[in-house]
Formats: sequence, C-alpha cells, structure tokens
Amino acid sequence: MNKSMLLALVALLLTACETAPVRRVDYISEHPEWDPKMVKLIKSGMIAKGMTKEQVRATWGRECYTCQGTTSGSWGESLEFTTQVVFFDTAGRVTSWDHK
Repeated sequence: MNKSMLLALVALLLTACETAPVRRVDYISEHPEWDPKMVKLIKSGMIAKGMTKEQVRATWGRECYTCQGTTSGSWGESLEFTTQVVFFDTAGRVTSWDHK
C-alpha cells in the first residue's frame, strides 16, 4: 500500500469516529444528570426549548465558527449550526430556533 492510500485510509477512519450517534452517546455518558426526556431527544437528533448549549452540541455537533449568525447581547446568545440558528436566554437555555 502506498503512502497516499495509507494517509487517505487514516483520514477516513479519523473522520468516521465523530459520527452523530457516537458523539451523542459520548455526551450522554458524560452527563448522567441529564433528564431522561432530554436524553431521548438527543438520541433522536431533536432539540427542545430549555436545552443547554451542551445538550444542543450533543444533538447537532459543534456550532459553525465561521458563520455570520453567531452573536450575543443582553438578551442572550445565538449559535449558528449548519442549517439552523439556535437562540439561548441569558441562562444559556434554548428559547427558540429557526432555519437559516
């Protein structure tokens, strides 16, 4: 096997480790205190009002750092994900979300 094929295989294996189901299980195992209703939503890839930023990240992954819609103010903060913008209150809980 030549070097370029080996590098491609390693890159594929590394990116496969961060799949949504694996990420969700990892986050859930790190937070046994999470409400079972929230855990069920996270496992299904859904978010809900009242979720924390950590729970949203467990569900959808990390927010987009290069997007223009991630802002904060006296009202709270918005984080932009691939297809959605999620709004949090000043306590860091989801209040709403909208398509980009």
